[in-house]
Amino acid sequence: MVRYLNMDDIKLFKIAIVGRPNVGKSSIFNRIAGSRKAIVEPASGTTRDRLHAQIRWKGKSFTIIDTAGFEAAAPGDMAELVLKQIRIGIKEADIILFVTDGRTGIVPQDRELSSMIRKSSKKAYLIVNKIDSESDAGLAMEFFELGLGEPHAVSAMHGRGIEELCNDLVKDVEKSDARDGTKTVKVAIVGRPNVGKSSYLNSLLSEERAIVHSTAGTTRDAVDTDLKYKDRDYILIDTAGIRHNAKIDKASDFYGSVRSNEAIKRCDVAVVLIDGAEGLTKDSVRIIDTCLEEGRALIIAVNKWDLVKDAEMSKYRDRLIMNMNVVKDLPVLFTSCKTGRNVMSSLDVIWSVYEKSKVVIQPDRLADILKSLNNSTEISSKRIKFKFLIQEGVMPTGFILGVKNIKAVSENLKRFVENFFRKNYDFEGVPIRIRFEKEVFDFGGDIKRRL
Repeated sequence: MVRYLNMDDIKLFKIAIVGRPNVGKSSIFNRIAGSRKAIVEPASGTTRDRLHAQIRWKGKSFTIIDTAGFEAAAPGDMAELVLKQIRIGIKEADIILFVTDGRTGIVPQDRELSSMIRKSSKKAYLIVNKIDSESDAGLAMEFFELGLGEPHAVSAMHGRGIEELCNDLVKDVEKSDARDGTKTVKVAIVGRPNVGKSSYLNSLLSEERAIVHSTAGTTRDAVDTDLKYKDRDYILIDTAGIRHNAKIDKASDFYGSVRSNEAIKRCDVAVVLIDGAEGLTKDSVRIIDTCLEEGRALIIAVNKWDLVKDAEMSKYRDRLIMNMNVVKDLPVLFTSCKTGRNVMSSLDVIWSVYEKSKVVIQPDRLADILKSLNNSTEISSKRIKFKFLIQEGVMPTGFILGVKNIKAVSENLKRFVENFFRKNYDFEGVPIRIRFEKEVFDFGGDIKRRL
């Protein structure tokens, strides 16, 4: 059973930022969030999905939501999908920040959107942006006629009026009783463009939170969504498609790719989606390598499996391993967002590799592994004996093996040792880092002893 985190779960007010394109919504979002979480560039329409950020201001917590720019929509076009996202953003919000442009004044889209906000009966703050100096303050007076109360004159570029706005907002925000100490797994949904990342997210959520469109590169920002499944808490991070640098020709694509790589760095588990019909492309191999280099637990989802004809899953997996040997150590799921195949069950696999990535092996078990390793034919035949085995960390899982002659440890031997660990302990989906040292550390007394 799936249950979504709602206001009763987290008791955080939600504040949605809405407005037409290029009025500075993302800049205001970033000012309040304190970082460039949303992509900001001069082109209008850069933000297409709803971005969330949790804010704590003067002892009160709330979530702000950045939405795409409001435009008149024709049936079937992208603007219609964007409008749907804006309506959902308004519906789930407790407070609305309606952002307008003080330089251009009121335009028809402002009137249409203000009417939509009034009909929602939600509390709204009318924000007039680009009021960069006191001499510009009179420009905000025009916006009284939108019927949303007194305008808040701000300048996102210079930070003018943002602190006062936040002070006003917290008066309407209840004290947060946000859950503390709850285990939450952060999941980055990554892959090259148009492999079905947003469709996968929407299938998990059973709602169109991210925009799904046949055009590659529809999602540009990394979008966080809370999900509760089987009493487990997940944060799902939908990302832009990651392209090889040589294929990037737009600033928004570049920043979207940067955000995706940042999402990999802050996640606990990465789900790498590949198109079943395309197989493992060079871009997908690079993405998997990036996840492993960052030490992230990892699963591979072969998506759009309903479109793959006359293929056996076992043989398909063997082909993946032939193209990239490390796949043998990773869970491979065959999914279809259209039919729902393995979509919800992927959450169980995600949780499983997350738990494995946090495992601390007890000293007596480490001693058994060390003894078995030294007794193996591969080690004993080389007249190498490992003196000690210490686990030095989790997420990523790391070990230190003591050896007198580090130069005797070849790359082939390193691979053997890692495979030996994997055979003796279930680390499927978890990267392992093994260091070979001449010294043993007494962490309690900060003493080291030469072998």
